[in-house]
Amino acid sequence: MPTSRIIAPLLTTALLAGCAADPITRIETGDAAARPVGGAVEARAYTIAPGDQVRITLANDKDLTGTYTVNDAGIVTLPLLGAIQLAGYEPLQAGEAVAASLLSGGLFRNPRVTVEVLTLRPFYILGEVNKPGQYPYTPGMSLFGAVATAGGYTYRANAGRVYIRKANAQVEQEFDLNADIAVMPGDVIRIPERYF
Repeated sequence: MPTSRIIAPLLTTALLAGCAADPITRIETGDAAARPVGGAVEARAYTIAPGDQVRITLANDKDLTGTYTVNDAGIVTLPLLGAIQLAGYEPLQAGEAVAASLLSGGLFRNPRVTVEVLTLRPFYILGEVNKPGQYPYTPGMSLFGAVATAGGYTYRANAGRVYIRKANAQVEQEFDLNADIAVMPGDVIRIPERYF
């Protein structure tokens, strides 16, 4: 028996085992009830994240008041203070963190700071839609709205299933589309192809 007939099946088995052990994307089952559309999502406190644009206002001080973009490390650089971490805070907490830094630095005696999120991270939609790409997020956005923004499904789309990866997550979640679900800032949505 030729050696190539023995080695070929062994190589194939080894390659398949290696692929199974190290998948590029892991998929978990998602719960549509955990992503309700509308008021329940909007009522949830928003956490500032990289890519957000925020307006920081210090009462009676024009030097610090301004619009800033949170960088990839979750930081904004402010006059007088320098770099300060805002990612991970809700807007109210972020205002308190900036005020505490101004107070501990001896710059103000009673700083009153507000932080408002002006522009949220975009969402991304890939796969079987007519115009895949990056789109601006609007509060209360639903999956059907996101698909409509991307020009609708292609004729090859599996309109009953969707994969969503949350911002900074390593795992995609698979959802059956028996109900609309909420899209959040930074989500990566993938519409799969249907099999005939």
